[in-house]
Amino acid sequence: MNTLRIAICEDNDRDAEHLVSLINASGVSAEVSRFESGSAFLASRPAGRFDLVFFDIYMNGVLGVEAARALRETDDSCGVVFTTSSPNHMPESFDVGADQYLLKPVEYKKLRKVLKKRLALMEISRKTCIVNVKGQVIDIPLDNIYYVEVIGHNCHVHTANGVVETGSTMKLEDFARQLPSPRFQRCHKSYIVNMSYVEKVDRDFIMKNGNRVYIRRGDVAKYARELDKWRLYEAGNEI
Repeated sequence: MNTLRIAICEDNDRDAEHLVSLINASGVSAEVSRFESGSAFLASRPAGRFDLVFFDIYMNGVLGVEAARALRETDDSCGVVFTTSSPNHMPESFDVGADQYLLKPVEYKKLRKVLKKRLALMEISRKTCIVNVKGQVIDIPLDNIYYVEVIGHNCHVHTANGVVETGSTMKLEDFARQLPSPRFQRCHKSYIVNMSYVEKVDRDFIMKNGNRVYIRRGDVAKYARELDKWRLYEAGNEI
């Protein structure tokens, strides 16, 4: 079982203890670190240290949103959850890619859903796709794949590290068997797209890197709905 590395950034002892008790009761394996201020959290050099951070919005000194924004400058993969007694900062929280915004007192079911969702995303990011490139077998992490495109008789895997051309030994169907839905969608006879890297739908998928991925004619509305569903899932909702 994977162990979540969790940081709690909370200046109220009772609220911090409540979070710890909920985490312990969830059945999720976790290592928890406590910070009593945003400045103490940032001073610990948190980039890469944690899988999930709970920020209280209102703290002395550096506010939770400010601490989360600073974290995002060096770590864009860590999960962020805000806890607060007021919904006023909800728009700001999603500007920094928050997983969830939980009102105090935090409810057990909502907390457990956040933990389970983060574990599921970790599982996805650690899985790989096996690719045959000119007779050499390599593994590409699923989290690095933007989309797969057929050009001529070859598959081109567009990744965070560039484009990998597989040659004619692999078909798009070979990728479809390895790339799990609903995150990956066969949206066209020549494309499989990673929904996590889609910016918007404008007749086709417009990717966050600016590239365009074609959608089958007549299926634009369908995949716009699929994108909305995936975003809800990434935000911690069931689909």
